[in-house]
Amino acid sequence: MKKLFLVLLLFLSGCQNRPQYYLYVYYAKTCPHCRSFIQVVIPELEEEYGSQMDIIQLDIDEESSIESYAKTCHLLEDYVVNDNSGSVPFIVLDGYFAWVGYQMGEDQEFLEMVRQAIAGEELSVDNHEIYFFKEGQTFHEGG
Repeated sequence: MKKLFLVLLLFLSGCQNRPQYYLYVYYAKTCPHCRSFIQVVIPELEEEYGSQMDIIQLDIDEESSIESYAKTCHLLEDYVVNDNSGSVPFIVLDGYFAWVGYQMGEDQEFLEMVRQAIAGEELSVDNHEIYFFKEGQTFHEGG
């Protein structure tokens, strides 16, 4: 009985540490807006969500990132891959939305959108290029 309890306890503790949310940040090393997002917003997300959110940074100039980017784009509603595709930063809260571009000072607006999405609230998308995941679609296979 003690062994069963110990195994169950280990299983449950392993489940606790698994991230609930996945944020993909597609960036370019030469992009100042990308650098700003990474330096300003990511630390705030890490502080707020800790181990609940796995933040994956992908350099859009690397071959493996291009495949990941293309897969993500196909999961989004109304997103058309064309000559303007590849704009960075391209920030994806898996299963919720993709945010294209970033300007200094948009950090609180972005963070609030993440909070609203996670809470299941309707998102206000007044002046941003935002795309939503198709119903039931998610990029992260384990999530």
